[in-house]
Amino acid sequence: MKTVLKWVVNSVGARQGMLMAAATLLAGGFDYLVNVLIGRMLLPTQFAVFVAVTALLQVMVHVTNVIRNVVAFYTAELTVQPDAAAKIPPFLRRRWRWAWQWGSAATLGMALLTPLVARLIRLDSPWPLWAGCLTILMLFLRPVTDGALQGLQRFLGLGTIQICQALLRFGFAPLLIWFGLEAVGAILSLPLAMMGALCLALWLLRGYWRVEPAAAPPHPVSWNYSAITLLGLLAFALMVNIDAILIKRLFGPAVAADYGPIVTLGKMNLFIPLGIGLVLFPKATQRQAAGRDARPVLLLALAATLLPGLVLTLVYFVWSGPLVQTIFTTAYARPGIVLGLVGLATTLYAGVNIWLNYALSLGRHTFVYGLAIIVLGQIMAMLLFPLNLRVIALIMVAAGLCANIVGAVTTLRPTDPWLS
Repeated sequence: MKTVLKWVVNSVGARQGMLMAAATLLAGGFDYLVNVLIGRMLLPTQFAVFVAVTALLQVMVHVTNVIRNVVAFYTAELTVQPDAAAKIPPFLRRRWRWAWQWGSAATLGMALLTPLVARLIRLDSPWPLWAGCLTILMLFLRPVTDGALQGLQRFLGLGTIQICQALLRFGFAPLLIWFGLEAVGAILSLPLAMMGALCLALWLLRGYWRVEPAAAPPHPVSWNYSAITLLGLLAFALMVNIDAILIKRLFGPAVAADYGPIVTLGKMNLFIPLGIGLVLFPKATQRQAAGRDARPVLLLALAATLLPGLVLTLVYFVWSGPLVQTIFTTAYARPGIVLGLVGLATTLYAGVNIWLNYALSLGRHTFVYGLAIIVLGQIMAMLLFPLNLRVIALIMVAAGLCANIVGAVTTLRPTDPWLS
């Protein structure tokens, strides 16, 4: 035990993991507080609109994280090359130009599709979704800077940016709601906060935006790896957020309103794992490139991810009613066992996030295919058996458990062909 503790204290990777976990926990804590504040300031029906639109945006967050993963992957690779200082700046600038072009196109496309999407998820007005459209461009630009900082392993700067964004949103959201914008204002607070965080990220990377060296050749990006990463992140995004989207569609406004606090509390179990995953990704990539076994890093990340989530889940099972009605007021119904089941599901999802980062960092694609099949089954089960919220929560738990088992079976190998 003393040896393990000594290794944790002396290990740079462990310290960076704890730093990112602390930063993500702090940023997630502020995000949680602002969501609670939004839930208390808005009427339950307006809060349900906020939750549904936020769930859609969270899917986009995970999908566009493919940009962050690709940038981090190749930046981490470039750092070990002798001419890294000449290759990294032009690589990042090309990714930045690409993000501007495609982000602008995606934002316009989402704006045009908004009336149709609003009808599909039963929104009375398209304005909350139009407010969310402003987030799309930021979801293309921010992953470039985040991926650069992650690949360079500048975790202090990356953590500071996350905290900065959370603080800005904590300031913007109640102010915009107070001005009478209701759910639209709550949603609009996110892109405004992301813009402020992006400015800080650009300043931290200011040395990479200077004149591009003429001798630096373009660094190729594997479209096969990018496509696999996109599939994995999309599958994980749907696994985590599909419940909030479908419940608004399947159960109507009253049930969706009562489910809002459950989603907000359940997502707390993802705060720490998302930060640990950011550290795990480049660490595992570098270990693989150096011919070292990356499994010790994986197992430590899983332990640090699952244990806190299981403790919080126990709290949800024991005090579900008092928690919801104390935090979100008595305007919301007591969730009963549903909150504990959703907490257990999100804890399992946190483990899935670690397996996914590990698999992508080592190019182990089998897990990604397995995850996609599991999520497809999860969605089909929710559509075929929309009996009540307890059944939906049990489907979520089953999907999370299956994905963790598949992660262990497909990735716990000492060696693997590199990006086959």
